Amino acid sequence: MVGGAWVKARLLRWCRRAYNSEQYRSSLRRSRFSSFFFSDASFLDLSARSALRLGKFPLSASIYRKATDYGWVLRDHQENQFRAEFNSGNWKEAYLVSSADISEDGESRRARAVEKISKLTESERVSIIQKISESRPIHEELASLLPWKPKKIELGNQSDSFYLLTNEKLQIERYKRELSRIRGTASFRLLELISSSSRNPVKLLALPFTVPALLGRLAREKLGHVEKNAMDLYPIGSRIGENRDSIVFFPTNGVGFGHFTRLLAVAKKIQKKNPDAEIVFFTTMPTLHILANFGFPAYHVSGRYRYKDMDPNVWNSICEEMLNMVFSLHRPKAFVFDGSFPYRGMLNAIRSQEDSMLKVWLRRGAIRPGSRNIPVDSVKHFHAVVRPGDSVDMDSEDEFDHGASLVRCNPILLMDNEDMEPRGGLRSRLGVPTEAVICYVQLGAGKINDIDSEISMVLDSLAIHSNVYVVIGESMLGDRIATKYERIRVLRDYPNSRYFNDFDFAIMAGGYNSFHEAIQASLPTICLPNMNTGRDDQLARTMVAEEAGCMVVIKDKKKYIIQAAIDRMVESDVRELMRNNFQLLQRENGADQVAEWILSQAISD
Repeated sequence: MVGGAWVKARLLRWCRRAYNSEQYRSSLRRSRFSSFFFSDASFLDLSARSALRLGKFPLSASIYRKATDYGWVLRDHQENQFRAEFNSGNWKEAYLVSSADISEDGESRRARAVEKISKLTESERVSIIQKISESRPIHEELASLLPWKPKKIELGNQSDSFYLLTNEKLQIERYKRELSRIRGTASFRLLELISSSSRNPVKLLALPFTVPALLGRLAREKLGHVEKNAMDLYPIGSRIGENRDSIVFFPTNGVGFGHFTRLLAVAKKIQKKNPDAEIVFFTTMPTLHILANFGFPAYHVSGRYRYKDMDPNVWNSICEEMLNMVFSLHRPKAFVFDGSFPYRGMLNAIRSQEDSMLKVWLRRGAIRPGSRNIPVDSVKHFHAVVRPGDSVDMDSEDEFDHGASLVRCNPILLMDNEDMEPRGGLRSRLGVPTEAVICYVQLGAGKINDIDSEISMVLDSLAIHSNVYVVIGESMLGDRIATKYERIRVLRDYPNSRYFNDFDFAIMAGGYNSFHEAIQASLPTICLPNMNTGRDDQLARTMVAEEAGCMVVIKDKKKYIIQAAIDRMVESDVRELMRNNFQLLQRENGADQVAEWILSQAISD
C-alpha cells in the first residue's frame, strides 16, 4: 500500500511537471499512461486539460464524460467540458453540460448550443431534441425549434358562397391536367429524347447510352425509388376563387375501416369544436350511409380493384378529375389524407392547389420492417405528416427527408368513454343471460368451419365453457357469417367498439383501431396478431400490452395454446387483474389534438 502510494505520487509529479512546462503532448501521454495503473481523478484531469490545450476536443470530451460517470468533478469541469463538446460538434452533450450550470456563464453557453442546434436540418434538430428530452426537461428556447410548433399558413380571404367555374375554365384546367399527364408518360419522354437528339450530332451519337439510362430512370420512377423530373410536368395553375371554411377528408379503404375511422373521429371533433366548418368526405369506402348519419356530404370513387383489368393510369386520371372537381366546388382550406400508399391521381390533384390549402397526411406508424416503401416524392406534396401514437416507437425519417413537418398525437379513437353504450343493453338485445360471461371475437378473414382456421379453433375452445357466450364481430365490408355453434351471436354494426362495456373479455387480432379501442375500454384481450399484413406490425404492437400485463399474445397459434389462454381468461380474478393494468397504456384521445391543430392552422383566426 505504501509502495503504491509512493509510485502514484511520483507519477503525478512527473505528469504535472510536463503540463506546467507546457509540454502538453508529453503531459497527455504521461497522464494516460499513469491512469492505466491508478484510477484517479488527478490523472483524468491532466489528460483532459492536456487534450484541450492540444485541440484534441473529441478526446477531451470523452475524458470529461468518463469522469462524470465516475462521479468526479475535475478542475473547471463544466466550462472545459462544454468547450470540448462544443468544438467537437456534440451539440447534445454541449447543451446538457450547459443546462446543468445555473450561473450566467452557463446560460450564455446554453444559448450558444441552442444557436448551433437551430442551424441544423429539421430531422437533425428533432433527433437531438428528442435525445435531450430523455435526459432532462428542455427549455422553451429549445422547444420552439420543434417543427410541430404551430405555424400559421396564409390561405387568403374566404367566402361562404358556392360556385362552379365556367365550362370554359373547367375545360382549360382539364386540358392542362391532360397535357401534364401526357408529358409525364414514358412514350412521350422517350420520343422527346430521340427527337431532340436527332437535331444534335453529339446527342445522336450518345443515344445508345442515353436511351437505356432513360429507361432505367423510368423503371425507378415506376417503382417509386426516384422522383419524377419536374421539367416533365406541365405547370398547373392554382384554384380560382376564395377559400371557404371547408375541410376535405380522403380516407382510403384497406382491409377494413382503419383509415376511415381515424378521419371520421377527427371530423367529429372538428364538427364539435367549430360547427360552422364544412366537412366533406371524398373516399373509396362504400359505406357512405355512415357519413350521412353524421351529416357529412360525401363523394365516392370506387377503388381500382372494383374494375376488371383497369390500367392504374386510367384509374388515377379518374381520381384526379373527381378530386379537382371537389376542390373547385368546395375550395377547402385544408385537405387530410389517411392511407398507407398515396395515389398518383391524388398527388397530382393536390399539387395543382399549390399553397392555397393546408395539406396533411395522417399516417399511422408501426410499419413492418422491409415493407414496401412509398414513392420518394409523396411526402413533399404535404405541409405536414400527422403521426398518431402507437404502443411502439415509429420511424419518421422519410418525412423529415422530404421536408414535411411532423405532428405527433395520442392514439386516435372514434368513441370516447361517454359515447360507449352502458353495460346490459347489448345483452338484452342479443338475448344473452345477465350472469353469462361474454367473449367478443374478431379475427378478420378465415373460414369459420375450417378446423385449421384460427376462428374455428377459438370457437371450439370457447364452446367447452358452458357459461360463455360468444359475440362475433362482423365487418360491414365482409361476407355474412354462418355458424352452427350454440351460444353464438353475430354483431354487424359500426363501430362495434361502442358495446365493449358489455364484454368480459375479447379475442382479436392486433390491428391499430381494435387494439387501442380495447385499451380505452379496459377490455382483457387475447391477441392473435396477423403476421401477414402488408405494412402493419401487429406483433410488435401487441407485445407492449402483454408486457404491461393487460393482454395475452399468442404467436404460435396452436389449438392447445389457445385453449390454455381461454381457460385462464374465463377466471374473473385474472380478468380483474388485467383490467387494473390497462391504466398503464391509456391516453387522452388523439382525435381532439389533431382537430385542434387543423383548426388552428387552417381555419381559426
